[in-house]
Amino acid sequence: MKHRTVWTAALLAAISLPCAAVPDASGQITSTPAPDLSGDNAMKARLNYNLGYEIYEKAMAQETAAAKLKGAAAREASEAVMEGFSQARERFRTVVGADPGLKEAWNLIGYTSRRLGEFEESLSAYDAALKLEPDYPEAIEYRAELFLLTGRLAQAREAFELLQKSNPSYAGVLLQSMRAWVAKPPASAVVEAADREAFARWVAAQKS
Repeated sequence: MKHRTVWTAALLAAISLPCAAVPDASGQITSTPAPDLSGDNAMKARLNYNLGYEIYEKAMAQETAAAKLKGAAAREASEAVMEGFSQARERFRTVVGADPGLKEAWNLIGYTSRRLGEFEESLSAYDAALKLEPDYPEAIEYRAELFLLTGRLAQAREAFELLQKSNPSYAGVLLQSMRAWVAKPPASAVVEAADREAFARWVAAQKS
């Protein structure tokens, strides 16, 4: 994961810039229009994004470590991960309340909500991110993961086909998730047997 920009150290320097670097969920540095940082809301948004991202990164690291644990230790670690996602989401909610134009924060609300099993908020947040930037590849891929979880296979396919044209690397990530879905469909995805079989055939026909 690439290192992110630490906003608390760069806020004053960014005031004169036309755009500001913001890390998305994968740590990629993206450009988002920078508001006037002399305003209280803009400052609040940037500081809370920075804090939320730190919590998010910690939760992701805890999840990686938890995969090596068993029994009660694994359960406790999993609970800590979910608590981390919940805390990070609260920060990102504060961000978009102060600056609704920060697509990265909407995307991370979508991700953390999805991980917490709150699919409606997740979808709304991804939609908000994509309204700001329709070609935002990470939000397209993440929303497609949500489509898989909720059995919206046609919409997941549409997202894959879009990413094939606009961002093949994200299309590859989504294809791996589709293959995992075929191998073991999640309980949250209620799909007719015929639709599941048709989707499995379609996935098998796709090239890596």
